[in-house]
Amino acid sequence: MVRPHRRWLRLYLILVLGMGLLGAWYATAHWQIRPQDLDLSAFNQNGDWIDFIAALGEEVIQLFFGVTSGS
Repeated sequence: MVRPHRRWLRLYLILVLGMGLLGAWYATAHWQIRPQDLDLSAFNQNGDWIDFIAALGEEVIQLFFGVTSGS
């Protein structure tokens, strides 16, 4: 069975993989998350793991807002 559009599918797959690698390179080159910027005070000996995940998620969202605001 011959598929007439196999070359186009391969080309699109290579294009998608290439753009994914380019995006990964750009993200690692420009958006470095510094561990000292994350406030992990919610994680202590008496803390719950759910509180830790929630605090970490909130810090990541705030960091994302700071990165995308442009200031």
